[in-house]
Amino acid sequence: MSFWPHVICWGKDDEFSQTEHLKPWQSQAKDLEDYIFFHRSASTTKAAAESSGESAEESTSEEACRDERISLWTWRTCGLPIGGFILAFLNATVTGVSYGFFLGYMGLDSNVLMSITSLMKLPQVFLLPFGLINDCVPICGYNRKPYFVASFMVCSGALLSMSLRPLPDPYYCQDPDGWYDNLLPPCNPAMHAEKNWYVWPMFLLVTGVQMGCVAGEGLLLEYSQSEPLECRGKMKAEFTIVTMAGSLLSSAVIGVCMNGKEYLGTFDWSMSFNGLMMLCFIISTALILISVMCTYEPPKVERPSFRAHIESSWKLRCNRSLLQCKCLGSVLLFAFITQFFAAITTTAAPMVRSQWAEVKVLQQQVFQMGGMFVMMVATWLYKVYFLQSCWRRAIFIAIVSVTVLDAIPTFLAVFDVIRNQYFYLGEEILGAVPTTALALILNLMVIELSEPGQEGLCYGLVGTVMHSSQPFSTAVSNQVSSLFTPSLSNPANYALDAPSFRETVAWSYGLAYATSLLGIFAVPLIPKQKLHAQRRRKEWKRSPFLTSLVIGVPAVCLPYGVLVLFLTSQPETACLRWIGGQGCSPS
Repeated sequence: MSFWPHVICWGKDDEFSQTEHLKPWQSQAKDLEDYIFFHRSASTTKAAAESSGESAEESTSEEACRDERISLWTWRTCGLPIGGFILAFLNATVTGVSYGFFLGYMGLDSNVLMSITSLMKLPQVFLLPFGLINDCVPICGYNRKPYFVASFMVCSGALLSMSLRPLPDPYYCQDPDGWYDNLLPPCNPAMHAEKNWYVWPMFLLVTGVQMGCVAGEGLLLEYSQSEPLECRGKMKAEFTIVTMAGSLLSSAVIGVCMNGKEYLGTFDWSMSFNGLMMLCFIISTALILISVMCTYEPPKVERPSFRAHIESSWKLRCNRSLLQCKCLGSVLLFAFITQFFAAITTTAAPMVRSQWAEVKVLQQQVFQMGGMFVMMVATWLYKVYFLQSCWRRAIFIAIVSVTVLDAIPTFLAVFDVIRNQYFYLGEEILGAVPTTALALILNLMVIELSEPGQEGLCYGLVGTVMHSSQPFSTAVSNQVSSLFTPSLSNPANYALDAPSFRETVAWSYGLAYATSLLGIFAVPLIPKQKLHAQRRRKEWKRSPFLTSLVIGVPAVCLPYGVLVLFLTSQPETACLRWIGGQGCSPS
């Protein structure tokens, strides 16, 4: 324990304490000049403005947008984008291995796969408490950097535990060529009981990733709020591109190194699951030192206690309150509603992908890489050309486009018109653009609505409310899908491929797509653009009713969703009808 303060305080800049006697703007200007932000003489700016006939504010903003020193890529700040890159890599790895490892190697039913995948992502709901801790509990004078470093420690511990555990034999029997035969009795039926030894370390890994994301986003918000209004959001767009590159690298590693037939791939060789976890452990451990040495946090402003922080968010006037302010409450309600409807799906989806479209790991990861590349390009284009475009219109187009682009290859595969993995996976690239717009615009809203000193709380609040709908939507998906007969989770039904069963699968998809489109009715809840968001924050009054709705609905839905998913993931209760099973046989 004595090692912890030494690690966190290593690299703290003593010169900051020498500037405390200066005026706030003087101290801030000195610090930002030394590290990431620009600093120009006020007299020089004013003279230049007068000579060109512009106001000082306009000239300063234009110069700020052109200033090359406004960058995340200095030796003092590069730890933040590099850390974001690796956190995205680890997060994408958790999702990327689920298809080949849990569906293929472990042979889990599709409804169980969806449940444990949602449980592994449950730490996304912890964004709010992580944000509160960031804002209120500094360590060695820092509010963000210690937790950014600690996140890689947590990730390293989870990865080490999975890399050292011996891997059991696959669930299904393999023929001489290495392919699984789903119609034969399993060769290792005890494999299903082993899944908890991998689900909970994955849960811990995602917890560490989310802890780092909150700390990193808190720092990024502080950086972004110092950008001029005309170009605010450029740092966020750059950071988003970096994190997408981390996800892209994860897809490349999984696609090439885990494309063995035992993981639903095509190669005769493959890196084992343990080997992949060891590789991630080495990378995560190296980031501990990098994040300590190369992550800059601006000097600590006065931070309130937990109690004062909550009271300030609940009781103060709207332009300083978070929870009771109607402008943020409407965005929170939009995030919950949109995420809930977007996450409604059918348990047939994993089976259609693996059995009918015959998607292999390498091809899936290659197309995911293509999608990530398109997302990076789309983010850059948005930063350059569409930073001032209407948020409502962009999100409306995004929701409709994602639904249509996903439906076309899906229905063609269901009715055996085109069952080709390359055509089926094409929607991942086409759908990358609207998906990018949804994520980026929501983050831009957070930048405009957060208050100084409450960056972690604001980011955590939006993230927690949005992700709290995920377990509930997955639970509802499992329950609704269980109403269709024959079972949408039974691999044998897909092997038989009867015309009547195709219609059943198509109806389940149609219901899911219709539900996802309902999210467009929540678009009026969000502001049109940055100036509109700021005007809402200043003019809109408090709304206790909206606040109660935003807090009460997730508070009811989240525990229910987690309970259903937990029961679905356990062999003893997975058969219960009310949680999405096919009914338990009497003992």
